[in-house]
Amino acid sequence: MKESIGCFTIDNTKPTTMEYGYYYKALFDVPFSKDKRWVRVWLPLDYDFDNPNKRYPVIYFSDGQNLVNKYLTAFGDWNLDKVAHKLYQENNISFIAIGIDSPKEDIERTNELTPPYLSTKSKEINRPRADLFVDFICDTLKPAIDELFFTIKNKQNTAIGGSSMGGIMAFYGGIRRSDIFGFSLDFSPAFLVYNQVEWNNILINLNITPNLNTKFFFYVGGVGFEERFINSTIKTYKYLLGQGFNEKSAALIIDTTQKHHEDAWCKYLPEAIKFWLT
Repeated sequence: MKESIGCFTIDNTKPTTMEYGYYYKALFDVPFSKDKRWVRVWLPLDYDFDNPNKRYPVIYFSDGQNLVNKYLTAFGDWNLDKVAHKLYQENNISFIAIGIDSPKEDIERTNELTPPYLSTKSKEINRPRADLFVDFICDTLKPAIDELFFTIKNKQNTAIGGSSMGGIMAFYGGIRRSDIFGFSLDFSPAFLVYNQVEWNNILINLNITPNLNTKFFFYVGGVGFEERFINSTIKTYKYLLGQGFNEKSAALIIDTTQKHHEDAWCKYLPEAIKFWLT
């Protein structure tokens, strides 16, 4: 383990619920906010700091503070370190996770992660900036990560992911920057910020085809608030199938026993990662 790697320093935040791997952080200027933002890097336990020939796939997440330490979160964490460690033990799958922290104000987070289409059902979403968020990952953050860490740089081993508003951002990112991302992890995606007619028109105008060579993995639950996400997620998944995607390029899991919460996203994270890397 190294105390620092380039601008990233080891994160010794206490208390912590992280059990496996190595955790780094750095502050970045970002084009989607006037404030600097923490970027967090989680490295797997098998990461070899002295062997540049051993390289890893990378997935970029929104809400980076929610990945591995529940003491940094408002609701809970993904337990990503534990999920990833089990995947390594049972399936020999290992990867690097990058997280970009969200702002404290919910409406700012929503605007940052909303694609810049003409309108939504919410009048509060008045400055959608997901295009800037996605391009920051691709054009600024990924080059820095690839330079400092032992990554596999190609598209097939580069992914984008998120939940709720982060889920719609990840879906949009997989399409907007299909030159970079080979996989899009879309958990409880908030397509419902648009009305049904608007979202149908958006899908058509996005010109989504299997020629993107990007995989999409959708998950949605069904308890309480989460129930509102089901119809639009199913319709989006079926739209992809209608455009020529198949079971190897698009997947959907529905679990009507699950709430809109990190515990549910943690539960189905292994399935998503395996769909990406196997």
